Amino acid sequence: MVCAPPLPLETSGLARERGRSGARLCNISGWEPPMATVLVTGVSGHVGGLLAQRLAKSGLSVRALVRTDEQAARAFGQGWVPTRGDLTDPPSLSQAMEGVELVVHNAAYSGRPGPLYQTVNVDGTREMAERSLDAGVRRFVHISTVSVYGEPVPPNVDEESPLATKDPEPYCATKALAELELAKLRGRGLPVTILRPGMITHWVRSQWGDEMVERIRAKGWPAFLHPDDIMPWVHTENLAEMVQIALTHPSVPNEAFLAVDRNVRIRACYGQVAAALGRPVTTPPRAPNDSTVRLGRIGARLGYRPVHSFEETVAQLVELARRPRPEGTGGSADG
Repeated sequence: MVCAPPLPLETSGLARERGRSGARLCNISGWEPPMATVLVTGVSGHVGGLLAQRLAKSGLSVRALVRTDEQAARAFGQGWVPTRGDLTDPPSLSQAMEGVELVVHNAAYSGRPGPLYQTVNVDGTREMAERSLDAGVRRFVHISTVSVYGEPVPPNVDEESPLATKDPEPYCATKALAELELAKLRGRGLPVTILRPGMITHWVRSQWGDEMVERIRAKGWPAFLHPDDIMPWVHTENLAEMVQIALTHPSVPNEAFLAVDRNVRIRACYGQVAAALGRPVTTPPRAPNDSTVRLGRIGARLGYRPVHSFEETVAQLVELARRPRPEGTGGSADG
């Protein structure tokens, strides 16, 4: 019988479940040391949670950065190793980095205007990168956004297009500023790969997926969407595939990639959902936005191929729309 090392997180709830905190965990079926330990931030959200699941299935030991006992318990239930840390508390990040070889930084703040945009998205990203450099991390993958080019995203941008560091939308500006901080750390030797996804979609726990279906079901066509808007699209599991490649590719470049599968017209997706729900498609009093981005670099350079297609995803969302919702249920979970 071989025993695994102790969990790095000491919380009363987890300690009671596994015995005294720090006790060695025994597995009668045998325990094999993992290939490498990857620290993932933002695991309580849709994207971070799915990324962690994918990396664990690939054989990596996933360490989840958590701030609360509740988050720790959820991470533990998924089979990840929870470790305390907060992007606003740099010393906690140093402790979380012990023994880590790979980092996927997905956490970000998006909410009411205020200082947390700077503190979390810019300063927190810089601190994560600093601690990763100190720890000798082999790969640092940062989940950014196409919104670093501005809101709305201007047409025909590519990886070399200028970043909108002074955009009036604080999320866009601070995510762009975070990339500048990472460029400085890359210059000091941190191997950084940046992925810039567009509208991240899944049929489970996704703002642009099942949650949009329920929004249209409950309230009709969203007023902020023009049916002829063109937006860069990626499936969440396709983004996870890109992250996996960025972490394991033998010669991954230290650069940024548009994490986008295709440019889609909004009516091609949600128009079908609205039709399935018997809801009319409405047009807001503005011109449509053309946020077409130039595609292909991540496929050409890293050999990426999509796991799920746009057509498959739309079919899944239409099926959800046609499925009657049980009485008394609300919308889907936060993404």
